[in-house]
Amino acid sequence: MINGVMLSTFLAVLVFSLLNGAWILHRLQLAHRAVWDELGQPTATMSSGVLPRLALVRYIWRLRFRALGDAPLSLACWAALLAELALIVLFPLLVLGAISA
Repeated sequence: MINGVMLSTFLAVLVFSLLNGAWILHRLQLAHRAVWDELGQPTATMSSGVLPRLALVRYIWRLRFRALGDAPLSLACWAALLAELALIVLFPLLVLGAISA
């Protein structure tokens, strides 16, 4: 039962993270084109390569999004940070639960 709840929680956070990330990319591309260009034009499918996506991760983790003054984008970036932290915590718990079962 715990593993089922843990797996469901992990998958829900993962899906949220992916959808939220796609929205962040869309918002940057439409409302903050210069920043999106500076990051190397990252895409959700990573069709522009891995480096632009890593640049976006660094941009968010360094809290640079706050300088834009875009409240919806800031909220989405804070949610991305929380979701990533949740995934970092949930994944080992899920693995440890699978090992001990």
